[in-house]
Amino acid sequence: MKPLKIFATALLLAWGLAGCGGGGGGTESASEDTRTVAMVAGRAYTVEEGDTIEKRSADTVVLVETDLHSGETTATLQSGSALLIRP
Repeated sequence: MKPLKIFATALLLAWGLAGCGGGGGGTESASEDTRTVAMVAGRAYTVEEGDTIEKRSADTVVLVETDLHSGETTATLQSGSALLIRP
């Protein structure tokens, strides 16, 4: 009976550690070609030419503003959920 408990414990430990790798579940994911960021409501993100915003819900509202003096463009998630996709 004791070897069975040891085996079961080792199996559970291996299974638990297998779920800890790869960086999945984070708000940012990187690949060779693009970087995707899950936008957070109220936070301004600097956007550049080529960036896209993907709405994830029907009630998504994103405010896009350009500062006329600096030329910097920002996008702020007002409601809902969205992804900022950078090439």
